Amino acid sequence: MSTFSELEMRILSELEEAGEEDVLTLVVTAMEPIGDANEVEQLCGALNNLVGADLVRMSVDRDAARRLRALTQDESLAVIAELPANLRYNHEGRHWTDMRHAGPPYGSPFPYVLGTDSGIARALEILHERGYQWWRQAQ
Repeated sequence: MSTFSELEMRILSELEEAGEEDVLTLVVTAMEPIGDANEVEQLCGALNNLVGADLVRMSVDRDAARRLRALTQDESLAVIAELPANLRYNHEGRHWTDMRHAGPPYGSPFPYVLGTDSGIARALEILHERGYQWWRQAQ
């Protein structure tokens, strides 16, 4: 079994229940952001590794049945590559914002991260080993 970084394991574990999460929510739940530009770099690195391991895919739209449509590996990597140019930290609100969706009007908070079948299986293993949000328990 491959070794994953702490952030990669956190991302996978957060995807376990619903199988999907928007990027900005993942930043808040998996990273505890403080606004350092390095956070976006770390997030992109973790997502790139997880896409490369076929554990997650990105989504930027929905199909006719309103389900999130998973992108290919190459398309997912391209979406991840766009994140640094579009995410800005809101110091007043203490959260990251995707400037493409700063609204109004506010639409769906794309992009989403989707767990693949193997990603969800790995997430279950991680949760079994470490427990729910283990990184918050140590504080």
